[in-house]
Amino acid sequence: MSPVRSIVRPAIIVVGGVLLGWLVLAATMERIFARSAPLLALSWNPASADANVRAADLLVNEGPLDRAKGMIAAYAGRSLNRQPVNPGAARLLGLIAAQDGDHQAQAERLVRYAEAMSRRDLPTQMWLIESSVSQGDVENALLHYDRALKTNIRSYALLMPTLVQAANQPEVWRPLATILSRRPQWWRPFLERYAASGTSPDALVAFSRALHLDLAPPPDPGMLQAIEKRLVDLFAYSRAAALYNRAHGLAADDHTPVRNGDFERPSSADPFDWNLIDEDDLAAVRQPSPVHSDGNALFLSAANGRGGDLAVQLTMLMPGRYRVTAKVGGVSGDPLAFPRLVVRCAKDAREILHVAFPPAPDTGRFWSINLTVPTDCEAQRIVLRAASTLDAPAAAPWIDSIVIRPYTQSQQVKR
Repeated sequence: MSPVRSIVRPAIIVVGGVLLGWLVLAATMERIFARSAPLLALSWNPASADANVRAADLLVNEGPLDRAKGMIAAYAGRSLNRQPVNPGAARLLGLIAAQDGDHQAQAERLVRYAEAMSRRDLPTQMWLIESSVSQGDVENALLHYDRALKTNIRSYALLMPTLVQAANQPEVWRPLATILSRRPQWWRPFLERYAASGTSPDALVAFSRALHLDLAPPPDPGMLQAIEKRLVDLFAYSRAAALYNRAHGLAADDHTPVRNGDFERPSSADPFDWNLIDEDDLAAVRQPSPVHSDGNALFLSAANGRGGDLAVQLTMLMPGRYRVTAKVGGVSGDPLAFPRLVVRCAKDAREILHVAFPPAPDTGRFWSINLTVPTDCEAQRIVLRAASTLDAPAAAPWIDSIVIRPYTQSQQVKR
């Protein structure tokens, strides 16, 4: 018996090792290829829950469902039998049930079961969104938007464009503002998109208020500025100004004609502050004024034939006559290259003032000009322009202490 035992025992070990190796290999193939090559994974393990769901999903994407629903149901059924808590399997069975008008209730139950198993299954959330929209249930649709965007970053590319478009409607942006007030992790990616293309001033303001972006000081200046710029693009100037004023601790109806006209504060990207250009051969730079007691001034630089708008600020002057005063310096050389002050109507870029600065010594001189704002010019852009010839500039022009005041009779007498 000893020789027999010596043969059987190694044989059992070998067979057991082969079986164990097969099981390990099958499990490994399933784990590696369940998503990328589900049919290959199923050839090793036909009962694989994940591979069956993936194979069914591929059939759904290929369509049409009428031809493939039998195979889809078979794959999903095997997956659910192997793993009853697999949300993809339940969702697929719900999709097949929904193809039959008599099984809508069963389809709803299956998809609700899928969501109860996991909120991370994106197709399940999309199915629930579409179902809610078809029933006119906006709040429930937004609930599933929120869940999908919070649990699956892949949903951004699929859901954000539709949500941004829908947010233009009051029945959507009102409840959406409430969701955003809770600051879900997707609020900023959404608002970046909406601030770039949204068409509802009411929605932009509501989102800003819900997120407290207009606190003083603003917690997210970049986002607030993007919203203000979009409001300006939509000609909602008063709405944009109110946001700016609240974020800077000013009265909501504050319409200061020129902000930071002495250039003592840094510029910003806010439309109601100075927006400065800083490029090669074309720049506006805050530097100490040549008049030491005057603090800073704005130096305008253009060279090598370049020219254009160097500093721009949006304002809201009421219709009427005004007096513009400033201190200018360093203006000399070719008059064609003298810097200019331009005031344009914001809505149509119509120029209501376009004047060159006068010659001025490096130490500066006071200068003034009249301005008339017509009734059809709700908001204006104050612009400092520079030009250059191919010759090197003779001096560095600068401007300081820009003030705009209503024109009075006493000013007319002084003139």
